[in-house]
Amino acid sequence: MRNGNGTGNGKGAKRGASEKQTEAAERDASPTAAAAQDKAVADSNPKSAGYTSADIGELLYMLEEEKLAGDLYEAFYAQTGAKVFKNIAKSEDGHFNALLNQAEKIGLDTDAFTFLPAGEYVNDEIQDLYDSLLKQGSASKTAALEVGVLIEETDILDLAAAAAAVYGTALESVYERLLAGSSNHLDAFEAALG
Repeated sequence: MRNGNGTGNGKGAKRGASEKQTEAAERDASPTAAAAQDKAVADSNPKSAGYTSADIGELLYMLEEEKLAGDLYEAFYAQTGAKVFKNIAKSEDGHFNALLNQAEKIGLDTDAFTFLPAGEYVNDEIQDLYDSLLKQGSASKTAALEVGVLIEETDILDLAAAAAAVYGTALESVYERLLAGSSNHLDAFEAALG
């Protein structure tokens, strides 16, 4: 996880706040241990009463997905020096913070992954995906950019589905803003690929 200045090293409660919001990974729909744990939190928390356990699980998954994107983009920037990765990694900090703020507003405990270092995740699917995409993108600058495209295309689908599931809520508005940002990220990666 990135520290407060978005450098990608160390621990921090939140990623670089107030970055421009502009974004993360493949998954199957199977529930995770983290989602089950958060269902219990949601069920016992009156602030989250407007959201289903599936909505809560999706929010927590999306938080880790945003972390994955930022962590990968920072790794690819370190490997390639391509500024597109640096810029979008900073934006991913804003995405992460936007979702973290929503999770905090509804009283969810996010400590399980908020303090994890870059490249480490609670969700085993996200961990496996990170490891696979890092290996794939490390082959070359072009491969890294292609991974960026894949992440953003997947994120667009995930965010659209998540927004539809929480229609009319504050969380929908956040997902919609992140969706617009992900579209911008996709454009930037496609432009960099030529």
